[in-house]
Amino acid sequence: MNENKQYYVFYFILFFAWSSVYTLVAIYLSEEAGFKLAEIGTLMSFLPIITLVFQPIWGALSDRTDHKKRLLSGIMGVNLILALMMTFFTSKLAIILVYCLYTVFLCAQSPMTDAMAIAYVNRTKQGSYGSIRAWGSAGYAIGSMMVAQIVFYMGLKSIFYIAALGFIVSLFLLSRIKEHKIKVSRTHYLKDLGNLLKRKEYVFILVYSFLFSGSFFGGEQYLGLYFRWHGIPVSKIGFLTFIAVCVEVPFIFYSKRLIRSFGIVPLMLLMNCVSILRMGILSFGNHWGIFIISSILRGVIVGIFIPLFIEVISSMTPKALSTSAISIYSAVSSGIATFTFTLLGGFLADQLGYPFLYGTYGFVALLPLILVLLFRGMLSSALKS
Repeated sequence: MNENKQYYVFYFILFFAWSSVYTLVAIYLSEEAGFKLAEIGTLMSFLPIITLVFQPIWGALSDRTDHKKRLLSGIMGVNLILALMMTFFTSKLAIILVYCLYTVFLCAQSPMTDAMAIAYVNRTKQGSYGSIRAWGSAGYAIGSMMVAQIVFYMGLKSIFYIAALGFIVSLFLLSRIKEHKIKVSRTHYLKDLGNLLKRKEYVFILVYSFLFSGSFFGGEQYLGLYFRWHGIPVSKIGFLTFIAVCVEVPFIFYSKRLIRSFGIVPLMLLMNCVSILRMGILSFGNHWGIFIISSILRGVIVGIFIPLFIEVISSMTPKALSTSAISIYSAVSSGIATFTFTLLGGFLADQLGYPFLYGTYGFVALLPLILVLLFRGMLSSALKS
């Protein structure tokens, strides 16, 4: 099996493992573990803080070591053990502690695998990050649908057994992938990192992703509960995720072509408009057809958003800082932003209802759109240079 195919299969299985827990964990906490909505909201809002704290640490460790693959293997092994441990506990405190620890190690996997894939593409000039990431999305889509069906027959605890099995297979696949090492300049690491944080275009991306990711992913935390509130069974929730990721895959696969054809700024404007439209649909929607449309729009947004910013960050960042740059970006978008908007979302959903939550986040999504319109000249010239 050539290296391209090795990465395709590895991403497919790893994302399959991620999907088994992420798509249904809120429902597990509600229906199996007996958590109240406010408790779920508090926990889900705390998890991004874990990401905020630990993702830059993992990124720095990865950039400063010559054995990235070994570090990633150890992290995946710990996640495997913690996934199995989740099935043994019934007390809320134990579940919270183990799941928080699970998140500590899980948040390292995405930037580290992305950095490995980007290093492989840059070193060998074969394929693209988008084509590799598309296979991850395919794994996530199929995993979401299959796990929802398995849960119907085996119960919600099975999501952790499936994740553990996925990590076992992923570890085997990772062991067969050749690591393309990048020579790290240890002397200038902190200086280079400081210079990166002074770059206007990088800071702009951090601010933009805070607003865009916060409103988008903050709403996503409650989407499964929102669908259940409308009486949609778990199996159909998995199907909605499957639809979204099926739409997402071609956008990610052809991401490099889209960026070259349309440019970064127009794509940012497009996904902003689609995000606002989707929030509006969710705030007024109350039947199956509307939710299918919202899933299609979700696929468009994620399909553009993920590869766009990974490609942009990797192009403006010194190779020795690639994992740190992605980790800081992820910490802001998946950490600070998701914490803020998940916490706010829990309050809005609890006090004013889910429709008000998604309507509010639709208005918040206007802010990054305005920022792009105001600073598109600066962003375009900076990226060209």
